[in-house]
Amino acid sequence: MTAVKDACRQAVLKKKPRLVEAMYFCELNTPVDSLSKMRAQVLKEGMQEGSALFTVHAYLPVSESFGFADELRKETSGAASALLALSQFEAVFCDILAGDPFCVK
Repeated sequence: MTAVKDACRQAVLKKKPRLVEAMYFCELNTPVDSLSKMRAQVLKEGMQEGSALFTVHAYLPVSESFGFADELRKETSGAASALLALSQFEAVFCDILAGDPFCVK
């Protein structure tokens, strides 16, 4: 049993494992005067034709999404709406996670 465990551990370590975090795809619709910044990777942004709404498509870390809807409603007085859908996993970068032993700078 120990030999199998050690062999599995060595196989995983040989491939240089990375820590990953879950990312939501976020579609945010908000009035132009209610825009603010968050830790997100913005993919696309622009005005919706025929309305005064601004649309933002972004990847938002799941860890940043806790309380996001409440904060969004509070900051925009209920004028904004967001759609969150689990999209992907991304590698955590060295500057975000200082304790990653596999991080090469």
